[in-house]
Amino acid sequence: MALVITTRAFAADDRAQRVLVVYNENEPASKPLATYYAEQRGIPTDRLCGLRVRNTEVITRREFNHQINEPLRHFLTDHNLLSQLAGATFDNKLDYLVLIYGMPLRIEEDPTIKETPPATLPVPARRNEASVDSELTTLPVLPMPLIGWLPNPFFNSTSPHFESPFNNTMLLVARLDGPDPVTVRRMIDDAIATEKYGLPGRCYFDARNTQDPGYRDGDRWIKEAYRLFQAAGYECELEDTPALFPENYPMTDAAIYAGWYAGNVVGPFKRADFQFHRGAVAYHLHSASATSLRTRTAFWVGPLLAKGAAASFGNVREPYLETTPHLDIFFKHLLAGATFAEAGWASQPVVSWQTTFVGDPLYRPFAIPVDEQIDRLARDQHPDLEWAYIRKVNLLISNGDADAAEELCRTQATKLKSAPLYEKLGDLLPATQRADAYRHALEFAGDAFRVIRLKQKLATASNAQPPVNTSP
Repeated sequence: MALVITTRAFAADDRAQRVLVVYNENEPASKPLATYYAEQRGIPTDRLCGLRVRNTEVITRREFNHQINEPLRHFLTDHNLLSQLAGATFDNKLDYLVLIYGMPLRIEEDPTIKETPPATLPVPARRNEASVDSELTTLPVLPMPLIGWLPNPFFNSTSPHFESPFNNTMLLVARLDGPDPVTVRRMIDDAIATEKYGLPGRCYFDARNTQDPGYRDGDRWIKEAYRLFQAAGYECELEDTPALFPENYPMTDAAIYAGWYAGNVVGPFKRADFQFHRGAVAYHLHSASATSLRTRTAFWVGPLLAKGAAASFGNVREPYLETTPHLDIFFKHLLAGATFAEAGWASQPVVSWQTTFVGDPLYRPFAIPVDEQIDRLARDQHPDLEWAYIRKVNLLISNGDADAAEELCRTQATKLKSAPLYEKLGDLLPATQRADAYRHALEFAGDAFRVIRLKQKLATASNAQPPVNTSP
């Protein structure tokens, strides 16, 4: 499939004009959520499409064809949004397709389908099951094979933004879905609120330190994501052993989480008191991480969203590592200002396969630079200002200005009475001078697990101080 790339500039409102919102008329909560999302994003009312499909997460291939794929194609052509000739699209007015809570998640295997797969397709991939989302990415092109995957033309794009004529070969599909309608509405609100100020908080990465040739890529992606966020000025922690973060690990203020490889949610995310920072993006790499989204306790995507994440993604069935989202590419694009759906599909090597991206596809948590972030937060006296200053401190250090970084950290910690800034100040100081900063941080700590982390650091700092000479 040959592509000739041209460029098209995007404004935020232009993106909203290029979205189709799809809901299920057989799910009572689906249309109200679709309407609410369209209102919040300024999506035209004629870009809402109601379908009648069985209200379940798993459907047959026949149901997908007759209740989703064909009606969607008719809607697009009837509303002059999609123009096709001989199975090829020559004009598509859409880039994004949003599936709302109530729309099915995955298409089950159909043994009656008889196709001859390409000889290059691995035998384990010769299946016709797929996520509904990934199958719908190919809507602009007919006919499409059903067995296995297809190359993604947008994979590892040099631009973080989805530009014409990519939309003549695929759509960026994501879903606003999760354990319940309340969670979905909160995800919508969190994405929009976070965009105004930028995403604050800490980043946690859980690698395995594996040397197994079949798994090394997963570790490499996670470690590169860790380095990307360090370079962007975030406070980052890397767990680099076969173990996962334990349940009692003092994980606080989590804005980003990326790890692997457990079948069901474990670690701090199982604690009743754990909550992600507003707007968080969280991902756990596992073959079955998104088998169901209507759960707070099983698999990964549903529980991560239930704990406050605004966006997550995963697999509805075994995808094989090389055809899962490449996490380093995902975060590289997201940090460059891409939308959640742009970053997601740019990181995904194949379409018509097993991936689902769950969150507002237009969400841009890193759309504004740190100095603008500070200006907006300071103007509105927003409590997340402390995190923007921590990013600024880390960037000053990266640029070789450690003295200015320490001075800024000390000044703002005192002014804002900020536990994170006092903790950062302690981290910057020589070991023998850290204790006072950590004690100040404890005065304003609040969160019980932040207190645990600070007490651990204070104990280490106190042990590093020289003994007091009490001799006469």
